[in-house]
Amino acid sequence: MPPLPSSSSVDRRAFVGTTAAYFIASALAAACGGEATAPQAPAAPGGTTPGGGTSPGGQAGVTISGNAVAVNVAQANIGTAGQFVILQAADAIVINVGTAGFVALSKTCTHSGCGLSGFNNGTGFLECNCHGSRFRTNGQVAVGPANAPLRSYPVTVDGGVVRFTV
Repeated sequence: MPPLPSSSSVDRRAFVGTTAAYFIASALAAACGGEATAPQAPAAPGGTTPGGGTSPGGQAGVTISGNAVAVNVAQANIGTAGQFVILQAADAIVINVGTAGFVALSKTCTHSGCGLSGFNNGTGFLECNCHGSRFRTNGQVAVGPANAPLRSYPVTVDGGVVRFTV
């Protein structure tokens, strides 16, 4: 899919292009037996995105400095078990796994490099829309075709901030 525009207002050309890309992705996903996810509206630089916080990529509560990542739980809206945030700039996903705390994993499927669509709290799996692979919250493959686990990043939580290094 083409990248989303980076300004806070979407112009007509960007809207039409994003809409067309979504419909093409939907058709391709349906042909492969998956579902497409709607692209998120672009955020203003330093602004907020749904479920996200403030970072170079515009996610509120997310700070990335080199390989170090810090996610403010409250600002990133991941304070409840099952909530997650996808960090595009860090190629990672952070999931609140309840009493076990938080996990940080690569968001790239090990089968063919597609981005994971997110965490499905109903099934308890991270899901890839490209070919149907599913991963457990420890990164292990639950359902193929992927046969290698997701990369896992050890996390620390201090003062409501999840920290890890990619």
